[in-house]
Amino acid sequence: MTVRVYWWGHSCVELVYNGVRLMIDPHDGASIGLRVPKPPSNPHYILVTHRHYDHDAVDAVKGPETREVVVEKTGSFTLGPFSVTGVRLPHDEYGGKRRGFVVAYRVEVDGLSFTHLGDAGVPPEGEAAERLRAHVVFVPAGGVYTMHPREAAETLDTLGAAIGVPIHYWLPGYFLPLDPLDEFLDVVRKRRRVVRLEENWFEVGRETLPDKPSVYIPSPPRAKS
Repeated sequence: MTVRVYWWGHSCVELVYNGVRLMIDPHDGASIGLRVPKPPSNPHYILVTHRHYDHDAVDAVKGPETREVVVEKTGSFTLGPFSVTGVRLPHDEYGGKRRGFVVAYRVEVDGLSFTHLGDAGVPPEGEAAERLRAHVVFVPAGGVYTMHPREAAETLDTLGAAIGVPIHYWLPGYFLPLDPLDEFLDVVRKRRRVVRLEENWFEVGRETLPDKPSVYIPSPPRAKS
């Protein structure tokens, strides 16, 4: 069985497996930028990497079908069919002294693994890196508040990602002063195939992982007309 992966803009990612929805770092749309649609409501489970407004808009998406909300939880636990491991990482390059910490999540389901690095300020190393290795890695690529775009590209290799997906970067209309993807792509193209997708989602299974390390760039989600 495959997992459908949605990118709802900024750092909001959703994994859908056998009809069960797990959303990570929801935003409310309007606070991110102009014409940014809000993620769809009623995910069954919600993970929050840290309590910043552009990552923890739980009330904007939570609904009657939402079974559990997990905020900054480390260690191993389960959410329905998903096995989750939370790993604490600094939000800045000064050991968390400037912006505190985030919790990166590794999610495993049906033999596939996904890591969402939140707003990690530095690449994970040592034991943290080993615990976060995954087939698909969502990495912050817009710098400024997170690791440098060059470090983001290198992190995909460190974590053994078959598929890297950049998140948390600037797009037209965004209010946040992030960098666009240019610098990240300049580095990553030297080591990975770059695939631009026509939609804001893709499907992945163990048998459909790319042979060559790749970066998938989903299209921004479209606002409903």
